[in-house]
Amino acid sequence: MAALFERSVLGLDVGSHGLKAVELKVSPRSLAPGQFRIHPRVDATSPISEHLQRFVSMHKLPTDQIACALPASQLSTRRLEFPFSDARRLAQAIPFEIEAETPFDLDDIFVDWNILVADRTRGVVAATLAKKVHVASTLEALEQSGCEPQVLEAEGLVLANLAPVFGLDGTHLIVDIGHEKTTFCALMGGRPALSRSIPVAGRAMTEALMSELGLSFEEAEQRKCEGGALGRPGGGASPGVLAIVDRIAREAIRTLEAAEARQGEGPVAREAKVTLVGGSARLDRIDDVLSRRTGLDTQRLRMPADSNHANLVEGVDTVLFGPALALALRLSGESLTRMNFRQGALAYRQDILEFFTRELRPTAALAAVLVLFLLASTTSTVFLQHRRADRYEEAAVELYHKAFPDRDVSPASPASALTRELEAAQDRADFLGLYNGNRSALALLAELSNAIPVDLEVRITEVNIDRNLIRLDVDAQGYEAADRLTSVLSETDPFQGAEVAGSIKTDRKTGGVSFNVNIPLAPPGGEA
Repeated sequence: MAALFERSVLGLDVGSHGLKAVELKVSPRSLAPGQFRIHPRVDATSPISEHLQRFVSMHKLPTDQIACALPASQLSTRRLEFPFSDARRLAQAIPFEIEAETPFDLDDIFVDWNILVADRTRGVVAATLAKKVHVASTLEALEQSGCEPQVLEAEGLVLANLAPVFGLDGTHLIVDIGHEKTTFCALMGGRPALSRSIPVAGRAMTEALMSELGLSFEEAEQRKCEGGALGRPGGGASPGVLAIVDRIAREAIRTLEAAEARQGEGPVAREAKVTLVGGSARLDRIDDVLSRRTGLDTQRLRMPADSNHANLVEGVDTVLFGPALALALRLSGESLTRMNFRQGALAYRQDILEFFTRELRPTAALAAVLVLFLLASTTSTVFLQHRRADRYEEAAVELYHKAFPDRDVSPASPASALTRELEAAQDRADFLGLYNGNRSALALLAELSNAIPVDLEVRITEVNIDRNLIRLDVDAQGYEAADRLTSVLSETDPFQGAEVAGSIKTDRKTGGVSFNVNIPLAPPGGEA
């Protein structure tokens, strides 16, 4: 069932030296790894669209949801502070503040931002602007390759998405050392505060080795990758490579100081930690050299052993795929950044048919399962009710033949036939006045007359008979007559249980007595 809600997202890092892609499988409760692929750009003169087409086709990469980034050199970031933090008011105010601080017209740029501070009294944002022509040219190249991105993030700032997954807490500087440029992302309080880029990285190191040792580009590249450019036991470091690393160290400190000044939270730059990503960050001992030059704790990106996402990069070079992974995380629930320069006329247009086919597929599958369950439940209920009705019908037929054993033919509806017979019997009983033992009122009077001895001098003045009781009003000569009458009647069926009801009254004029006798017609513990 979880597979129904799973979607594949792709982070596409378009570098000058190679293409890197990270696929993640995202579901409401999990984040699982997919493909981690790299494709070198051997011929840098070929259009990027050709490389991307070949890359995607070769590895069958998913292209439904892609995140890419605009180069940091095409972006400009401003820190803006407002006396409010409501997102709607910020959306209205930020573009005008950007227009006032920059020489660009609002019609020529796209603006997006990340919130740094939000409380009741103020809102602080890091607003980034990009020219529309740069966004359009980037999208054109990607669309020609069949890799139209849903999200076009800001290179550098998007690296902040690595922080929650890799546990990069506090003040942090993520340094992406690529082939032609080095990009910095400063995190303050867990939020991206500043990003910048310098045109110095791995290629400059290779060229320095070419100049110093008289090697070809390929030979110098191999020498750099094999190690020793930054020194090794028994050998010295390349002065040119050291100079480049020194410049990266200086720019790292400047980036932290600039972010600190913008944040206005005091001197925290010297407490920061530096994390390295990118292809050139794998250069032997570069982390040690940068740590000495900056005086900051510096290490390559690595996943903590106790992290909940340890399986996400198991067996993967996290340093090499760090930027692409940050882009893929932008399309997951683990994202810190929310910027997207696909705006206005260049906004992503979702194909409605494709959306219903892909996004609503889980809902349609669940609906189909529910319909199947409903059909199965209805069919089972109908079958069980039919079986129960058959059993009731058989029981009714059996009762009918027990009640009327002389009838060989079973009625079409035995329950209805039994109801009609009962109603007829009740009608006959009402007409004939039947009582206990199917005796009529006349039969009861005759039996009552026979049960009273002729020598018992009593006179019955009134007789009341109903379904459950015979009531006699009796006059006699003395008390003994009452005892003898009840005794005689109690010994005769169906007058057992006869007894004097109430008190015996004495007539002063005649000296006789009068009393009532109740005779229950229902047997003890039963009904008439």
